[in-house]
Amino acid sequence: MKMGIISEEKDWITCELERVMKKKDITPVYIKPSKIASFTGMDVKFKHNKDDISDLKCAFVRNLGDMSNYYRFDVLRYIEYYIPLINPTAGLENAGNKYRTSMLMNINNIPHPKTVITEDIDKALMWSEKFKDCVLKPLFGNQGKGIVRLKNKTLISKLNMLNEFKKKHGVFYIQEFITNPHDIYRDIRAFVIGDEVVSVMYRVSDNWITNIHQNGKAEKCEITDEIRELAIKAKNATGLIYGGVDLMESKDGLKVIEVNGAPSWEALSRISEVDITEKLIDYVLDDLI
Repeated sequence: MKMGIISEEKDWITCELERVMKKKDITPVYIKPSKIASFTGMDVKFKHNKDDISDLKCAFVRNLGDMSNYYRFDVLRYIEYYIPLINPTAGLENAGNKYRTSMLMNINNIPHPKTVITEDIDKALMWSEKFKDCVLKPLFGNQGKGIVRLKNKTLISKLNMLNEFKKKHGVFYIQEFITNPHDIYRDIRAFVIGDEVVSVMYRVSDNWITNIHQNGKAEKCEITDEIRELAIKAKNATGLIYGGVDLMESKDGLKVIEVNGAPSWEALSRISEVDITEKLIDYVLDDLI
């Protein structure tokens, strides 16, 4: 049996997938998106370098490289007609677009912060004043990159920041800042596979940006019923097979901040009592292929 690992670069996650595949006598096949050729009106559908990859049992989608290259995502859609992708393209789109994620949380009545999405700079300014403390995020992006907190800024300063943001990103995604009731900077990352929360961690920082790639630290967190219920609902709402669901503690209970369709579990694995990679591959083998 052969399984694909779709990634422009090797990293800790791809090496983990390779490790567990080999342990289970599965042949891992690395596929660089930039090296895939697609064919239509011909017997062959797609090749990686010179190899036909249509005999893969499934493929894990990890890193497409240049995210502005929409052709690469269209290639995934084409491949998906013939090979199961983990995660599916629809789920990756929903989780990768913060507007879609928020929309789906709202439709499914899943608690999440008050959020305003607009292209209108006057409305963005008005809502930044109404929220008083809020976070401005790019619609597309992860690891805490490009986010800006608007707090204790003068009106002129906010306007300047909004103008700069508009030039870079075009659309304003403005989310109320949730103050942790414990008066600390931390959030919760829940790792969900199927309908199981397999591992959870606090991401703790001395800064309001708690992402691990922004110097956040992983600490153990108990899997409560509230975490389990919200994380599974959020993952299912976005159409993912597995995902990393970010939750924020508030005085009103937990709120879903984001859902990640290609999450890392490197930091989480260091404090987890389970082998997350093995859990994921076992789920795919037992339930999907």
